[in-house]
Amino acid sequence: HKPMMTSDHAVLFTKEDCAPCTDTKAFLKEVLTDEPGLGMFISVLRKEHHSQLVATYKLETYPTLLVVDEMGEELSRVIGGKKIREYLKDILSGIRILNNV
Repeated sequence: HKPMMTSDHAVLFTKEDCAPCTDTKAFLKEVLTDEPGLGMFISVLRKEHHSQLVATYKLETYPTLLVVDEMGEELSRVIGGKKIREYLKDILSGIRILNNV
């Protein structure tokens, strides 16, 4: 098992009882079935379980998709289910290239 040498990672922040969050998670799952290997570069986190990260990244609206580097520095942010679904394939394409997947 070699150490992960990733460049970028996407993190989707969601919250309970959030219809756009549920729709976006379902869309992400669907997209990942067509993109084998990318799942390891994407995390889905519920705000209720990650209050420290929510505070660190100053998250206020859900869902929010962050692209972060290997040190956790935010590279980009997309807010709102509709926008995330619109840009998700492009974001994943960039992650695929940067991580040689």
